[in-house]
Amino acid sequence: MFVNASVSAVELVMVVVVVLISSVPGVITALKGRLGLFVVGFFVWLVWLWAPFRLAKPNSPWARRFYSAEKLEKARERFPEVDPADPDHSKFALTLGFGLLAGLLVAGVVAGATGS
Repeated sequence: MFVNASVSAVELVMVVVVVLISSVPGVITALKGRLGLFVVGFFVWLVWLWAPFRLAKPNSPWARRFYSAEKLEKARERFPEVDPADPDHSKFALTLGFGLLAGLLVAGVVAGATGS
């Protein structure tokens, strides 16, 4: 089995909580349609602290759900090349991101459990 006596349940819960909390800004970044910033955030986590405060793309789930008409118009002005009718790829990015986060979490737990 992967778990040995040196890893307590509290440590395992702490690892899970830290990974979940640290991934929230990345999820928001992906929902805003800022996929480039989403990918860069995996390597430079500070990008995820900055990116959620940036304007969402007009075809993103975030803009459709949370933006007023004025803010949506501002997003269209900022991203004129984005057609609001085009599908957004945020779902793919979120799936990929959560897969990577889950892989990192499992690798961290296994490495902690084996003492590596």
